[in-house]
Amino acid sequence: MKAVTLTIGTAAALWAVAGAFAETTHQSVAGHQFDVPKDYLFDAKIAWLPAPESESFTFLFEPNRNPGQIPEHRVLVESLADRCVNQPSELMRVACGSERQLIVANPEYERRSNELGSWSSDLFIVQRNARNGASLSQKVAYCQLFEPNPVQPEPHNLCTTVWGYKGMLLQFSFNESEVNRLQGMKAQAMAMLDLWTVR
Repeated sequence: MKAVTLTIGTAAALWAVAGAFAETTHQSVAGHQFDVPKDYLFDAKIAWLPAPESESFTFLFEPNRNPGQIPEHRVLVESLADRCVNQPSELMRVACGSERQLIVANPEYERRSNELGSWSSDLFIVQRNARNGASLSQKVAYCQLFEPNPVQPEPHNLCTTVWGYKGMLLQFSFNESEVNRLQGMKAQAMAMLDLWTVR
């Protein structure tokens, strides 16, 4: 945990230096005000995703160096209250606080198929009891398989998770191969928002 904290702290210092010289744009979500460096905003529409809410924005962990490609590590920021009226999914129940999050010190993750077909799966965090073999699990992301293409020559699973943070819903996209870094990436997303908050 100390290593993650150090990494996030070092990164925040770098963002602060970069942000001091960057052109920013003002964003407002759930009563929070942000000055976000324009290079970190992502405003392109992705055909297979629903249009985001009007009071929302999407930011990147680092500026997109290739505008012809959809960048990884996109964070969509929306109001949480608007999404907690109906909570049909386990992910949303945890984000909204109506279901307790499973906290695991040394987590294992499992990909499990679902009813949508071979292209779709769910990612679960698993806690195992070494003494009796019992286990607890909780869904942490849903994933979609992308076949090889000119941009991505190897098949890959793109996963999406959601987090509740200070009255906001953060929707985050990542590659399944990065799942062991998920908690660190969550901390990074929240640290970037804190850095950009107008106080």
